[in-house]
Amino acid sequence: MNWVDAILLGVIALSAILAFFHGLVREALGVAGWIGAAVVALLARKELLPFLEPYFTPAWLAEAIGAGIVFLVALVIFKLMINAVADRVQDSALGGIDRVLGLVFGAARGAFLLVVAYIVAGLLLPGDRWPEPVLEARSLPLLSQGANLLVEAMPAEYRPRLNEPPLPRSPTVEELLRPPARSRN
Repeated sequence: MNWVDAILLGVIALSAILAFFHGLVREALGVAGWIGAAVVALLARKELLPFLEPYFTPAWLAEAIGAGIVFLVALVIFKLMINAVADRVQDSALGGIDRVLGLVFGAARGAFLLVVAYIVAGLLLPGDRWPEPVLEARSLPLLSQGANLLVEAMPAEYRPRLNEPPLPRSPTVEELLRPPARSRN
């Protein structure tokens, strides 16, 4: 295990701890709120176009600003509703279960974010140009497997090309024939 593995473990642990304090209901509804706000913004972006076109000359800019406004308003509304529901759950008898399930959700979210980061890193930089500590990280094959699973779930036309992690270095003959270190007992 090297420092890259420690950082990756830290990301998963931080995500899990934050989700533990928020609880599963708040975390899951938070993700749903962001997705819902994005859907509302995409569906309603053209509704504000007549009001914004006189002020913003390219039509795409007016449409983007309209989508941004709708997204922010929808996100605030969803967030208020989420907080009301999540506060009631945490104050109930289910608060402990909510926090433990939040911990599990947070760890899964952290792992998912690391897999997405692996895919993005592979798109930006070929695997043979990755720094040596990254290539030596014990978690790299796990991230590669997760990336393969995620990419296989995507439609074929959107699948990115993934970097294959390097094979583990085989020990040299000298390393194999070297006697084990003596204990100091």
